[in-house]
Order: sequence, then C-alpha cells, then structure tokens
Amino acid sequence: MDFVSGISLLMVIAHAALLAFVLALGRRYKFGLWRLIATLAIAGATAAAYLLPADLILGSNVGRSFLLALALVTTISAFGSYAISDITRRKPDHRMRTAWYGLTAIWLLATASAAFVSREFIVAQAGWLANALQAIDPLSVILLVGLTIAGIMLLGFSFYSFYTALLPEVANRALFWVMNGAVLLFAGLMMISGTAALVVAGFFTLLVSMSGAVYAHMNYRLFDVRAALAMVLRTGIIVVLTAALILAVSMFARAAALGRQGEATLVLLALALSAAVLYVGGRQLVEWLFGRLFRIGESDPAQATRKFTQEVSKAVELEQLVTLATDTLTQQMRLRRSGIILINDTSGNQVELKIMQGGGFAEMKDVKGRLTKDTRLYQRLAGEQAPVTQFDLDFAPQYQDWDEKERQFFASLQMSAYAPVILEGIQIGILCCGPKLNDTPFNTSDLDLMMAMAHQTGVALRNARLVADLRHLNSSMRALNRVLEDANDQLEKLDSVKTDFITIASHELRTPLAQLRGYTDIMDALNQQGMLNQDQTTGLINNLRKATERMEELIAAMLDVSQLDVNAMDLRFAQTTAETVLRMAIDPLTDAIKQRKLTLSARGLRGLPHIQADLQRLVQAFRNIIVNAIKFTPDGGRIDIQAELKAPEMPGDPEHILVTIKDSGVGIAKENLELIFKKFFRAYDPGLHSTGTYKFMGAGPGLGLTIARGVVEGHGGKIWAESPGHDMKSPPGATFYVLLPITPPHEARRVLPFDSKNAAAATPVPSTPPPPTSPPAST
Repeated sequence: MDFVSGISLLMVIAHAALLAFVLALGRRYKFGLWRLIATLAIAGATAAAYLLPADLILGSNVGRSFLLALALVTTISAFGSYAISDITRRKPDHRMRTAWYGLTAIWLLATASAAFVSREFIVAQAGWLANALQAIDPLSVILLVGLTIAGIMLLGFSFYSFYTALLPEVANRALFWVMNGAVLLFAGLMMISGTAALVVAGFFTLLVSMSGAVYAHMNYRLFDVRAALAMVLRTGIIVVLTAALILAVSMFARAAALGRQGEATLVLLALALSAAVLYVGGRQLVEWLFGRLFRIGESDPAQATRKFTQEVSKAVELEQLVTLATDTLTQQMRLRRSGIILINDTSGNQVELKIMQGGGFAEMKDVKGRLTKDTRLYQRLAGEQAPVTQFDLDFAPQYQDWDEKERQFFASLQMSAYAPVILEGIQIGILCCGPKLNDTPFNTSDLDLMMAMAHQTGVALRNARLVADLRHLNSSMRALNRVLEDANDQLEKLDSVKTDFITIASHELRTPLAQLRGYTDIMDALNQQGMLNQDQTTGLINNLRKATERMEELIAAMLDVSQLDVNAMDLRFAQTTAETVLRMAIDPLTDAIKQRKLTLSARGLRGLPHIQADLQRLVQAFRNIIVNAIKFTPDGGRIDIQAELKAPEMPGDPEHILVTIKDSGVGIAKENLELIFKKFFRAYDPGLHSTGTYKFMGAGPGLGLTIARGVVEGHGGKIWAESPGHDMKSPPGATFYVLLPITPPHEARRVLPFDSKNAAAATPVPSTPPPPTSPPAST
C-alpha cells in the first residue's frame, strides 16, 4: 500500500467516524438528516476510490479514474442538495432546488454516458489537465465543465440567500455555506489533480468540508463568519506589517557600517525604539480601521442605558412613550427599526399581544396577536424573564413544536430580538429590536443591553397606560353624559308626545262618542214623536256605524301597540304574494286618493316569488305607510310604489323583496327619521290635528308607523325612511323602504302556521293566490 492509499484508508475511517457520530447524536436534529448521511457516505466512498488498484478495469474501459470522477460528481450533488435545503429551511425556494436537481441529474447522466463514448480515461492521472486541453477527453470535459457550473450555482445560491436574508443569523449561515462549498470544490479539484501531494491535501480538505456540514447540522447557531474573517484578515495584516518592519530594521542594520561597539549599540537601540513605535502605531491603526469597518453599530452600554432612561422618563402619553422609546432604542443600539408590543392578560390560556403603532410598526395599525401561556416562548419571556431572538424562534429545537399561527405572527413583525418588559414580576409588554445597521447577529452584550432598556421601560409604560386609561375613562364618561343628555331629551320629547297623545286621543274618542250620543238622542226624540221613518232610521244607523268604526280603529291601534310592547303580537304565516298584499292595502284608499287628486302608481309587482307572511297584518302595515303618505302629500301630489327582488348578501341567507313607497310630500326632518316610528310621536304641531282621516296634514294618534315597524320586524324584515328634510313651501318628499324575506327566520314565527285545527279562526287566505293583476298605473 503506497502513501496515498494509506491516507485514503485513514480518510475512509474518518468519514465513517463522522457518519457514526451523526447516527448516534444527529437524530435530535431531524431536518436534512438523511441528506447529510447520504453525503457523508458518498464522500467516504470517494475517498475509498484510491484504495482500488490503479490498473483496475471493469468491463471494457471502466477503471479507477472513472469511478473516482463519478463518486466526486455524486458527492458534490449530494452536498449541494443538503446545503440548499439548509439555507432555505424556513423559506423554501423550489426554483432553486429544482435548478440544482436538474443540473446535477444532467451532470450525472453525462458522466455515466462517458463510459460508452471513451475508450480510455485520463482523469486523476499525472498531467491529465494538460492532456485534457490538448486532446479532447469527454470525461475530463464533462467533469471540468460540471465543476465550473456547479460551483457557480452553489456559490451563487448561497450568496443570493446571504443578501436576501432578513435575519443576520440566517445570512451568517448562508455565508458559512459559501465558504464550505468553496472548500469542497477545492477538495474535488485537488483529489483529481493526479499529483500525490495535492491528492493528500484534497483528502484532508474534503474531511474539513464534511466536518463543516456535520457542525452545521448539529448547531443551529454557527460562529460569526464575518467576525472570524475579519479577525483572520486583521491578524494577517498585522503579521505582514510586523514581518516587514523586522525585515526592514534587519536590512538597515546590516547595511549600516557600524563602527565602534558603543555607536552600534546606540544605533540598534534607536532602531528598536523606532520599530516599536511603528509597530504599536500600525497595530492601533489596523485595529481602528477594522473596528470602523466591521463593528459599526456597536454602542457603549452605560451611555446607551443612561440616554434611554432620560428619554423615556419624559413621556406621559402612551403614544409619546412609544415614539420616544423606539426612536431612542433605534439610535442608541443603531438599529434599522424597533417597536413595542403591549400584553393584555386574559382569563383564558392566552394573552393578547397589541402592537403599538409607531417606530418599526408605523404601518401596522390595530394589529393584534395571541400567545399561549404554556408555550416555550411565553415561559422564556414571562417565566425566565430573558430575551429571545427571532433566529431562535425559527431554528432552535425547543421552538419547533410551536403553534404555526403564533410563529407566523412573530415572523411578520420582521424583528430580530425580543426582550420582556417586566414590572413587579409581571410581564406587561415586549421590547422589539430589528436588524442592526451593520447586519451582525445579536450577541450576549446586545441582549443584556436590551434587557436593561426593557427594565427601564416598565415603570414608564405603566404610568403611560394609567394616563391612557384615565383619559379613556374621562372620554367614556363624557360619552355617557352625552348619551344621558340625549336620553333626557328623548324622554322629554316622549313625555310631550304622551301628553299630546292624551289630548289627541281624547279628541278622537270624544268626537265619535258625541256623534253616538247625538244620533241616539235624535232617534229617541223622533221615536217619541212618532216621526221616525225607514229612511231616517237608515241614515242614522249609517252615521252611528261610522262613529263606532272610527272608535274601533282607534282602540284596535292602541291594542296593537300594547301587544308590541310585550312582544305578544300573533303572526300567522301563510303563502301569499307582494302583489296581493299591496292591492289589498291600496283598494280601500281609492276614494281618498281621488278626493285628494293624488296620482298613485305601482310597478314591479308581477313576477315576484311567493312569500310567507301574515296577510292581514302585512296589509295593515302597508296601508298605514300609504295612509301616512296620503296625509302629508299636498293635493295633486304623487305616490310611487316600486317592488324588486334582492339577492341574499351572504350564502345561505334567504332572498328579500324590497318595497319602496315614495311620495312628493312635505318631507321629514332628518332628526325625526327614527322618531317617527316611536309610538305617540307626531312630527308636527298637534294643533294641526284633524279628525279627517285622509286630510292634508291631518295626523292621527301617532300609532300607524309604530304598528307598521312592529309587523315588518315580526316578519324578520326591516323598515326605514329617508328624506332630504322638511319643507312646507317646496315639499322634498319622503321615501319609505320595506325589506321582507321570502321566508321569515325561525324566530319570527310567533305562532304555528295555519292547519286544519286553527284554520277556522284565522283570516281566510286562499292556499293558491288568485292570478296576479297589476294595479293601475295611476289612480
């Protein structure tokens, strides 16, 4: 066994040891485990290729050179697959993975196909690179071109992930894979160089690359690559400068013709002092330059804490505290952004996280999240009262079983570190720090400084929240006072309305009662004188009937309103149509419409679907609305009725029919658009009251619209009015809207629908409505 074969055997043993180590301890880190195992096994097989005899021939032309090339291509393919999956662990990039898999598949197929087109392989033989360039060797060309493209892709993917990473730790991990990928590519080139010394160096370089992959798998937080590179570069520069200085002094001493011993000693002493001064100055200059280049963003903890305390102590308002705290934190720690999250404890197993708008959360208005109390993050912040980084939340093993919604909430904040704001042992908030200006990871000193500032925030945050709560309480009290004032105004209006109602109702009742008494006295006098004939009797009876009907209408309206007060109005649903309802509501009003010279039109009633409704009550409701329009529309005015089918707003909701009743009347003041549906309310002076039912401005007791609303809402519908305002000189008109469901909701059914047992007691409604006939375009 020659020297190279011995080193090859040693490398096989070393790779086997790495593989055993991963199998024994790597199972705790499951992500990418099998990719790493495959990479280590193939790398060991690559090193073992040199254990094969140099003159080995399998088949016609497959020898050690071909097997080594194939093993190396497979090693680079497996390594790249593992590296890319590790880099894109939290943000999978399928395009990147697909591109790598496609390239390596083509590379492997091309390498394997070289066995069928080449008779002799010169890869890994002495001087093969020069021969490959002189005489085209397919395997050599495929290997070199593949190494070039694979190297560009692997390093390019790693650099892309480095520059696009949101977290500095993720960027550091990508930079680590840039270095480790470059090490692997150099190892591959040296192993196939054909020179024994380079092959041995390639073995050790390959082992270093595989050890780096195992290190990255076993540790989610890697050493700071940029800091390590800066230290190596700084040390190298200092060593070079020191060597140059020593060399210069030595050459000067040799060149100087030193005479006597005393003079030589003085000259050497002067040279030594000069060299020492130059060395100290040069070293300090190098340290300062590297400090400026690589440690920009570092701050003095004592000064930063003192400045932060001074600023937050000035805040009184909560918004002012958020602005001062985040601005000072960003400036002192040299961050890109920062923010504050308030914690509101709830009675359950979760706390509410409220993002305070300002600082780094300026565009996140009214954003809230939840955090479960038994999660590892809550225990870390509230229990251990310790900071945590976003990188730990994404990659640390103890946070891998975390709820995905909570994980996404913190990831969406785009912050790098979190420190709990503690007051009297209770967590009341979270101080959030974004990436640093120099994009370096947060170290222990940074997290300690964050905790110091978070402790200073606690008292100020409590005081600011107390001020905010006090202001909110005062605002609520003022709002309640306004509500009470409005309620008092409403009560005063209603009290006045009730007084007016008593006046109007007494007048309404007194008139028919006086008629009843007067007509009965006349009948009695005529009867005693024997002058009562049949015509007189018929006339008196008709007048008595009108008076009793008027009394009955008023008493029925009062009873209906009393039923609405106790939610006891019976609604018996049966199938009918909107056309039938409106026709029955309009027909009794035809004479009044003609007397007032009004024009009434009804459109859109045909073709509407059947509805489930209490016909008698719904006719009553629409008649009250139309009567209201007749009363407050001047003679010669117009009333338009329009009906249409409305689609459901939400899936599963029933369709609705919208009926619009628009008049050209005097209108309704905007402040009375809701009050007109209150019982006893009359929008105009009760002194304008007239006993005439349909006379202009002849109001009744103020119950018609109240009953209409109760009936419509009992059907599961809505009723409302719209009007530009009230004007007697230029009537603006008013519009009433009635929205009725095709099928009322279950809670609208106050009593069961008609059946054979109660049909006799119900208002007779035909089971199949009569053929629809459109009302006249104008009446």
